[in-house]
Amino acid sequence: MTLATTQAEPETGAKDRLLTAALTLFNEKGYAASSVREIVEAAGVTKPVLYYYFGSKEGIYLELMESSYQMFQAIVARTISISGTAEERITQFCTELFDISLQKLPMVRLMNGIHYGPPQGTPKFDLEIFSVAMTEVLYKLVQEGIESGELKTSQVEDAVRTVMAIVTTAINEQLCSRDNKPDRDTLVRMLRLLMSGMAQ
Repeated sequence: MTLATTQAEPETGAKDRLLTAALTLFNEKGYAASSVREIVEAAGVTKPVLYYYFGSKEGIYLELMESSYQMFQAIVARTISISGTAEERITQFCTELFDISLQKLPMVRLMNGIHYGPPQGTPKFDLEIFSVAMTEVLYKLVQEGIESGELKTSQVEDAVRTVMAIVTTAINEQLCSRDNKPDRDTLVRMLRLLMSGMAQ
């Protein structure tokens, strides 16, 4: 039994500070270049506190990824459970993704860097599960809209890819430094423009 497993639970807030510190360092320096020492110093705790909560640097990285996926899955579950038109449900799904991405923009930056950037020696976590789940949800919503007669398109896959392009572009543009980034209202207008085209 290790010191990390036998000590009393650390002070309130230590876990969140560790996650915030690790996320900041992973974005600024990269995963491989960020040390446990730097993470705990930035969080204002000791190494045993990190080991108590996460076991290792790998553990804190996986916690960041898994908690993000859990938030994403909660949005998926709400979307599937609500009633409404295809346009209403697609818009709600996309705007919720946009809203949570704005709240968690450093996490979006990290995932993009890991997914599209050079290898950083991160623990195995399949980032494709986000896009796969998103595709499945949108496919279901578009198909239901076609079956109800609300949407006239026969190109389900093209419609799904177009919705995904709109929402992912709106989210990723938030990472840019320019001022005229699309906001939530812009996202809604773009989705409505697409939906009106598919309703004809």
